[in-house]
Amino acid sequence: MPVLAAQSQEQAASAVSERVAGYHADLRELSARIKTEHPRPFRTLTEAAFDALVDEEIAGLNEASTRADFLWAMTHVIASIGCGHSQMPYFGQQDSEIAVEDRFPIDVKFHDGRLYVYRPKNNLEALSPGQEIVLINGQSVSQIRNTIFSRIPADAHLPTSKELMANVWLTSYLTYALGFPETYEVVMRGSTDPITLTPLSEWEFEPILSPKDPCQEELCYERDEERNLGIATLHRLDFYGGERGNQFVAWWAEVMDDLQTNQRDGLLIDMRGVLGGSGNAGSYMLRHLTSEGFAYYSENSDPGGRESLFLEQQPIGDGFDGEVFILMDGLTYSAAPHIFAIAQANGIATLVGTQAGGGKSTNDGKVPFTSTHEGVEYLVSRMIFEVDAPQLGPTEPVQPDITLAYSLEDTLERTDSMRERAVELLGLRASQRAAQRKAN
Repeated sequence: MPVLAAQSQEQAASAVSERVAGYHADLRELSARIKTEHPRPFRTLTEAAFDALVDEEIAGLNEASTRADFLWAMTHVIASIGCGHSQMPYFGQQDSEIAVEDRFPIDVKFHDGRLYVYRPKNNLEALSPGQEIVLINGQSVSQIRNTIFSRIPADAHLPTSKELMANVWLTSYLTYALGFPETYEVVMRGSTDPITLTPLSEWEFEPILSPKDPCQEELCYERDEERNLGIATLHRLDFYGGERGNQFVAWWAEVMDDLQTNQRDGLLIDMRGVLGGSGNAGSYMLRHLTSEGFAYYSENSDPGGRESLFLEQQPIGDGFDGEVFILMDGLTYSAAPHIFAIAQANGIATLVGTQAGGGKSTNDGKVPFTSTHEGVEYLVSRMIFEVDAPQLGPTEPVQPDITLAYSLEDTLERTDSMRERAVELLGLRASQRAAQRKAN
């Protein structure tokens, strides 16, 4: 063999070895930072189990491993601690490793643990929307779902939040969970014959917010004159002060002015999909809806949290005498479940919808890190935030007082029967309450 060719092979082998060593070192670094920075990394698994998982992921990375394999290992390790705020931000870094032709080639959605065709894309001749997939490349949907869920960060590993988050990035998650196969074969319910899917030639994600949603802004307020209700919708709660804080205060003033001026019988606050935000904004909203003071942070909360939220929260104005519903779902983290928990504990509102994606106790105060060798960005929480809601244990999710679920049609057609049903129930209860007040 020529000397130059031998040297070139040696250099290539050395580069591969160095790359794999970097993967291993970055995983060790991630593990150490979680143990050093996180206030309670082992509330959902033991330290021994965590260490074993890290060792297993390191052992699985070898000369044949790609950067995608490494990112998948990082995703597993950081998600294992059951903290919704400690994460590799969403799935963007992982998704960037997927070539269009390698991506799982049809749009699908989980619903109640089962997998349905959403948009067949290039496979319209073989598949139809609404068909259920039971096997992909010989693996059961439940097995694939477990693999994906183990890589999605969520407080206490709550499955409701994982299913909704998975649906946002599902073609990406499936590509990783199935190991970037050369071809994809699916078996549909009622059949045993696999269908080989046609690869994609182009791809783009659709908007997370449904185009059918009547509220396309961060904050909206609607008036249901027929039922004499107000409907306040929040898609965001990150109003921390300054101009953003003023924006929230002005919007909420509009809400309260309408409720009082028109003597509304009820208010629906739609907070589905709110991924955390300002506790001050949430408390400010609740303080207008009650005539009694309430506690916000509990004594278990990190003293570094916002000082005003450790004080008793006093009512603002005359309150609202009508019926209040808060609509929630699993895609709600951090400050949003905190608001739900406080509203429930103090009788400020009736919670309707599905189980929240968190409870009274969460971790935040996250700080960004970048892995030394591969430059992977991730976040690790450093503080505990817990609200005063005695009805809940520290790892329990907030449960609705009235359960309303998304239908399969909602999932596949992006309709919203949950909101329609919530408005109907609110209207009925609010009219009954108004009639009772008049009778007394």
